[in-house]
Amino acid sequence: MNRTGKWLLQIFVGVVLCCSTALGYGQSAARLQLANLDKLSDKAARVTDVTLDGTLLELAVKIIELDKDPEADQLKDIIRSLKGIYVKSFEFDDASQYSQADVEAVRAQLTSPRWSKIVQSIDKRNHEHDEVYILKDGGRVGGIVVLVAEAKELTVVNIVGDVPLEKVMALEEHFVPERSHGGKHKPNKERSHDDE
Repeated sequence: MNRTGKWLLQIFVGVVLCCSTALGYGQSAARLQLANLDKLSDKAARVTDVTLDGTLLELAVKIIELDKDPEADQLKDIIRSLKGIYVKSFEFDDASQYSQADVEAVRAQLTSPRWSKIVQSIDKRNHEHDEVYILKDGGRVGGIVVLVAEAKELTVVNIVGDVPLEKVMALEEHFVPERSHGGKHKPNKERSHDDE
C-alpha cells in the first residue's frame, strides 16, 4: 500500500479503534465549519488544507484501486462510505499565534448531545490539548473530529460519513498489533521486504 493510503488508513484505524463500541449519526451534522481558521494562514509557517469530498473522494478510490495490496481493497470500501475528509492544520514558528477563541469556535460546534468526546489528552507542561469526538446514533459512526491544540500547532481533522467499524476492525492487526495480544505490547520481529 502506498504512503498516502497508509496515512489515511492509520487515521481511520487509530481514531475508530478508540471508539469501537461507539455509534454514529447523520452526515449533515458531522461537517464542521472551519473557514474562520483561514485567517491563521498568514501567521503560520506551514499550512495544510485538505478537502476531499464528492468527485475527489471518488478519485481517491480510483487511485487506491491502482494498489494491488489486499488492504487497499478494505481502505477503498471505507472511503466509499464517506461523504468527506476535511483537514486544517497550522504550524507556527512561535507559540501563541492562535487564540483560545479559535479553538472554542471549533468546540462550540461539538456541544450537541449527538457529539461525544471519547478522548482527551492534556499536557500542561507542554501546552498540549488533544481531543477526539464522534457523532453517534444507531449502529454507525457518522462523523469523527480530531482537535489538536498545541503551543505551536492547531489541527482539526473532520471525517464525515458512515465509518464501517467491521471493515476498520479487520485492518486492526496490521496497524495496531498490541490490541491483538490482549492490550499488551508484543515485540515484533523486524521484517524485510522479502518476508512480505
